[in-house]
Amino acid sequence: MANASRVWFITGCSSGFGRSLAELALERGERVVATARYVASLSWFASTFGERACCVGLDVTRPDQVHAAIERARIAFGRIDVLVNNAGYGLQGAIEDVTDAQIRAVFETNFFGALAVTRAALPLLREQRCGHIVNVSSVGGRTSVPLVGIYSATKFALEGYSIALAAELAPQGIRVTLVEPGAFLTRFGTASLVSVRPSAPYAGMGDAMAAALASLKWGDPRQAAVTIMEACDAPEPPLHLVLGEQALGMVRQTLNEQLAELARWESLSVSALPN
Repeated sequence: MANASRVWFITGCSSGFGRSLAELALERGERVVATARYVASLSWFASTFGERACCVGLDVTRPDQVHAAIERARIAFGRIDVLVNNAGYGLQGAIEDVTDAQIRAVFETNFFGALAVTRAALPLLREQRCGHIVNVSSVGGRTSVPLVGIYSATKFALEGYSIALAAELAPQGIRVTLVEPGAFLTRFGTASLVSVRPSAPYAGMGDAMAAALASLKWGDPRQAAVTIMEACDAPEPPLHLVLGEQALGMVRQTLNEQLAELARWESLSVSALPN
């Protein structure tokens, strides 16, 4: 159920999942700290929902802005009940083709940015002894394919720290959920994507990627927001929430292949240590 007293802190609210989540929460009567790199992109929230929408400029790669935004939330509403780390973008390119600068930049936003926001908010959440951290990962955080290896690496890192964080915070009444979307109609495939043309050895993979993308069934970010809300409303929210039938199939196939590989190589694995 909606909780009118609940406060959401959401990064990356200029479009996509972040914007849809903020809009839905506000429509339900909840309060939202909506953040984006360019605060002007959030003006509609304040003009439509008044004081229940606190709009803050936030570049998650800037530690000074991260701490200022969390403090702004505390001053405005006194608490944070749901922290959504949604800000991020894609990097498409072969491991050999992408530059060091591109690799470091996408990690700064997708992983270190989310980590910084979480760490800045934790003292407030621990003081409350309740709260819910939602880290927007990807189906690419559970599996990977050619040309998205670095992007997947950022999401694998997000997944790894979130699993440990969930165990660390459970005794304090704070929950953690990893949202793992498949294909949705956000800006991820356009404005929120850095794409590097494959060099000759990987050109065929580029064609295969284009064909795969063309065959996908793209979901509605608004419906994704409704699904995420349902998970956040649950008394016992999931640690992993896959979004979309295609994504669910990919994750299930990956897990089945991993289990089969474990079984196939079990005798060699156990031979590493004496009985």
